[in-house]
Amino acid sequence: MTWVSLEDARAYAAWAGKRLPHEWEWQFAAQGADARFYPWATTGAMRPCRRRRRADPGWSDNVDAHPQGTSPFGVVDLVGNVWQWTDEYLDEHTRAGILRGGSYYRPQGSMWYFPQAYRNDQHGKLLLMAPGYDRAATLGSAACRRTMSAAPSTE
Repeated sequence: MTWVSLEDARAYAAWAGKRLPHEWEWQFAAQGADARFYPWATTGAMRPCRRRRRADPGWSDNVDAHPQGTSPFGVVDLVGNVWQWTDEYLDEHTRAGILRGGSYYRPQGSMWYFPQAYRNDQHGKLLLMAPGYDRAATLGSAACRRTMSAAPSTE
């Protein structure tokens, strides 16, 4: 699901009886118990997720398009397709959404504006202006159950 603001993502998750993951839950689902840098490996390049040669924010891959990028918990599409909403940062001056997973979109000549964060230990912070402005083809969400289940067996 893309073109959703943080409020849209929260409303949809609530409607489905779920919620957005906290940033730490997203990270744990992506890295597993062995603290890997990418959902698919402790080291390595960006092979399982798609890299674009041109700047085209008009579409994203299906959630199941990169099964080789599955996390230890069986979660797919965590990195390299669309940024995923997690938590919200709030202080007396700023309101921002914490984004995880990076996006396929690479703006030409302006990587300084919003750098990628493909590794599990990286994130993005998007200044929230208004729900109408906080939507993009590169922003999406993945809802999680209201209660977390036990970690998978390491056997």
